[in-house]
Amino acid sequence: MVSIWEEHLFWLEILQDHAYFIRDHLSVSEEEYIRVAQQYIHLFNDLLQNLNSIAPTNDHSDPTMMEFSNRAWTVAKGYFEFEGTLQALRIDNKVNLNLSPTYMNGTLAENQEYLRILSYLTRGQQPVPLPLVDLMDLWLEDQLGHAVLFKNMLDPIEAVASRQTDQYIGKYQTFIVQNHHLKGYLRFKKPGFPRQNEFALDVGKTTLEMSQFIYSMVLKYREDKLLNKTTLRFLEHHFPETCYFIKKLSYYAPSLQGSAAECSLRRISYSS
Repeated sequence: MVSIWEEHLFWLEILQDHAYFIRDHLSVSEEEYIRVAQQYIHLFNDLLQNLNSIAPTNDHSDPTMMEFSNRAWTVAKGYFEFEGTLQALRIDNKVNLNLSPTYMNGTLAENQEYLRILSYLTRGQQPVPLPLVDLMDLWLEDQLGHAVLFKNMLDPIEAVASRQTDQYIGKYQTFIVQNHHLKGYLRFKKPGFPRQNEFALDVGKTTLEMSQFIYSMVLKYREDKLLNKTTLRFLEHHFPETCYFIKKLSYYAPSLQGSAAECSLRRISYSS
């Protein structure tokens, strides 16, 4: 179970990370876009500070939480438009940004999910959970993206880690195809049939396994034993997103509830 307060905490920290990644991957010549990215970093930080003044037990109908949700909507929607503009410019090679358009498909999809949740919270309503197939659509792409990004940031000398990552890339590509066909079965089957629930468990187990692998790589990074071209923030961004996915997935695969209860939605340790 993810509370309303935790939803805000998770999404605001994730979107702030996304703004950091945009800022860090822009050329110094893109002064205006760097300024806007930095502005959103500050705006998300202000919201996180505001959130800390709200009782974590406040629910969706609380007036203070509703007011906060409306402020969060304005910032999250503005950032969505900013990233979308950069994606369009990147497609046409009109911005010096060292991130691909497909990378931003993932970050925009996540932003869109927060906006979907906020569309309920701004009206004081309990958000409707994503159906399992839609939950998979969002987070399988995210997990595949993490694996691909991790492989791409490795120095060529790290061949063993690269080959291990290839295995996870293959698994998530397969999961995406399986989810596509499971969605097709829902034309005549009701959601929650045994094979779909088994799929949720398979995905959960693989996600926890890959997260442990990336954690072992982060430990090497901290000890300067992993040659790479990225930042600790970029690596550790994986963990709260994985935790959120497992928490949501555990509703459909109850045997994941122990892992869901143990993980944290908070960011870990990195500096900006």
